[in-house]
Amino acid sequence: MNEKIFSGANHFSITVGDIDKSVKFYKEVMEMEFENIRYNVDLDYIRKVTGYPDGVLNVAFLGCLGLRLELIQYVEPKGKVLDVRPHNVCSSHICFTTTDIFKAYERCKANNIKTVNKPTLIDSGPSTGAYAFYLLDPDNYNLEMFQPAKVQK
Repeated sequence: MNEKIFSGANHFSITVGDIDKSVKFYKEVMEMEFENIRYNVDLDYIRKVTGYPDGVLNVAFLGCLGLRLELIQYVEPKGKVLDVRPHNVCSSHICFTTTDIFKAYERCKANNIKTVNKPTLIDSGPSTGAYAFYLLDPDNYNLEMFQPAKVQK
């Protein structure tokens, strides 16, 4: 008998270069709710889970409807910046839903946030009528802003 043992997702995690800068971005620009932050987490179980015997981390959690985001800054060992452009294997992105993609785009521009494109109409496929654009967080991690198509009655 195949018994289902996975019950859902707990969080999504991104490794960041500056925990405070990233928390500020996700709170202020992406409107996520701040949960907590811990600095210089120096615990044996974290070393075992991450596989780094010298691991020391800064860790923050933020949330919004349907997503709990963990931000991790490795104090030790120091990491390096990777090329996480969308075409590279193991890159990823988070897609945020918005009620006004044009205001979201203007907020990005007003905060000097890098965007890949302007809000673009999706003109084919299952999301026809929706709009989307890509933006980059402070570490150049890919984010997508998505406004679903308006339902016509």
